[in-house]
Amino acid sequence: MNRSKPEKSAHTDAREALTDWENQKFSMFIHWGLYSIPAGVWDGQKINGYSEQIKGHAKIPTQAYRKLAARFNPTNWNADSVALLARKAGMRSVVITAKHHDGFCMFDSKYTAFDVVDATPYKKDVLKDLAAACKRHNLRFGVYFSMIDWDYEGAAPFVSVRNSDSIPPLHHQYNLNQIEELLTNYGEISEIWFDMGAPTFNQSKEIAALVKRLQPNCMISGRLWNDQGDFVVMGDNLKPDFKMGVPWQTPASMFPETWSYRSWQERPDVEAKIDEKIHDLITVVSLGGNYLLNIGPTGDGTIVPFEKQVLEGIGQWLKENGEAIYGATAAPIETQDRGLITARDGKLYLHIISFPENDQLTVEGFNSSIKSAYLLSDSTISLPHSTNDTGLAIDLKNITNRDKYAAVVVVEYEDELRYTPKNVVYPAEDGAFILTWDNATKFHSFSGHDYYSTKATVVKSRWYLSDNNKKSYQVNLAFSPDAIEPLRLSVNNKGYVIPLTDAANSFKNELTGQTINSVHLYLDGMNVIELSLEDRSNPHKGLNIEELKIEIK
Repeated sequence: MNRSKPEKSAHTDAREALTDWENQKFSMFIHWGLYSIPAGVWDGQKINGYSEQIKGHAKIPTQAYRKLAARFNPTNWNADSVALLARKAGMRSVVITAKHHDGFCMFDSKYTAFDVVDATPYKKDVLKDLAAACKRHNLRFGVYFSMIDWDYEGAAPFVSVRNSDSIPPLHHQYNLNQIEELLTNYGEISEIWFDMGAPTFNQSKEIAALVKRLQPNCMISGRLWNDQGDFVVMGDNLKPDFKMGVPWQTPASMFPETWSYRSWQERPDVEAKIDEKIHDLITVVSLGGNYLLNIGPTGDGTIVPFEKQVLEGIGQWLKENGEAIYGATAAPIETQDRGLITARDGKLYLHIISFPENDQLTVEGFNSSIKSAYLLSDSTISLPHSTNDTGLAIDLKNITNRDKYAAVVVVEYEDELRYTPKNVVYPAEDGAFILTWDNATKFHSFSGHDYYSTKATVVKSRWYLSDNNKKSYQVNLAFSPDAIEPLRLSVNNKGYVIPLTDAANSFKNELTGQTINSVHLYLDGMNVIELSLEDRSNPHKGLNIEELKIEIK
C-alpha cells in the first residue's frame, strides 16, 4: 500500500526555510559594480564616504557616471573561483549586489539598458554566472537590491546620500518589475537583501507578497522596512548589545570606511584582520545571529589578495572549530566575564579569546552533571573540571598548543541544561513574587519605516523565579495605559491571555484587576514566566509597556 507523506502547510515550509537560513551562520557579501572602477577616486581626488556611493559623495552628473559602463570589462572575474573561495572560507551562501543605489544592474534587465549585458563591453550576465557557480559548489545564492535608484528617471530626485527617499508610484512599479526578474530568471534565491529608501507600508507589503508568491522560501531582509522582513538586519558593522527575540543578521565590511573596492584603503596586518573577523563571527553566533562578511572585487574582477587571505584564514579556523558555529545557537547561559558561549543539545562551546592567567575557566550558574570537557580541535585533550554552588570550573593547563585566534572548549552534560540565571526573582517576606519591567530579561527586535526611524522594540520579557513550594498562586497585573493590546503570559510554557481594555488612565503601581487564578510554580529550581503580545503576526511589534507590575502570590 502506498503511503504518501502528509502535505506540509505553507507555515511549516516557511518555518523550515527560516531555520535553514538561520543555520547558515556565515555568508559572503559582494559589493561590485561600476563604482569599482573609480575605486574611491574622482577627478584625481580621493572621495570619502562609502566608495560604492561615489556618484553621490562626489556629486557626479548622471551622464558622466554612465560613461563608466563603457569601461566595465572585468576579464579577471571568475564566478567559480569566487564560489570556491566562499567554500574555502566556510561560508554557506553568497549575496551579491544585483543593483546598488547608482541604478546599474549587474544582471540582464529588460526594463533598462543600463545593465551589464546591454551597456558594457563585457556583455555577460554576472548574476547568472554566479548563481550557476554557487549551485555547482553547493552554496545558496542571494541578491542585494537597492530600493532607491539614482539613475531611473521615475525615481525621486537625488537629494543626499542619506538615501531615505520616498518611492514614487512609477519607481515602485519599476522595482516590482526588476524584483520579479531576479526571482524568475536566476534559480532559487535564498534571500533578497533590500536596502534603503522609505517605502510606504503598502509598498513594502506588496513587495513582500511578490517575493513570497514567486519564491516562498526566499528570506526577506528587514530593510524592506515596515516590519515586512523575515529577519532583522543590524546597522552596518553593528552587533546588538542586548538579547534578540527574532532571527537577525550582522552585515560586515572588511573595513568600516567602505564596502566596495577602494584603491587607497589602508590594509594593515592580515593576521590582525583574521583575528578581528573570527571574534566578530563568534560574537554574532553566540548572540544568536548570522554573519554576512563582505568583499569588494576590483573593477577588472580581481579579488583583493588581502581579502582572499582573510577569508582563507577564517576558513582554516572553521575547519577545526566549525562544530561550535554551524547549527549552534546562543547559549541560554548569560555571557561570562571571559569568553563567549555557543550551544547545541547536550553541549556548550566555550570560546576562549584569551586564556586566564591562572588557567582556571569558570562558567557561573552552571548546574548540570558533566560527561566530559575537552578541546574541540583535539578531543584527546581532556580537561579536569568540577562543579560547586557557583557553577563550573575547568582547568585549562592541559592545553599547551593554544589557538592564536580562539580556542574552543566543549562541555558535554547529562540530560537537559540546568543553570541559575543571574537575575533570579526570589519571593519577598510575604511570599509574593514581584515582577517589573526593571527585573525582566528583555528580548528585542527592530521596527521602523526606514533606516533612520528604525528603533529597538521589546517583543518578549522573561523572569526566572526560584520556588520549591508546589502550591497554587494567583497572578495580579498592573500596566501603564499605553499597553492596549492583549498580552500572553506564559507560566512554564502554559499560556494565559490577558485583555487590556480596562487599563487604568495612569500607572500608579496599583493592581488593575487582571487576575489569573491557580497558577502553579511547580518546577524544582527555576520557573520561567514570559510576557509577549497575544497576536504574533508581526514578530517585530513591541509590547509597548513603559511600566509594569506582576504580583504572584
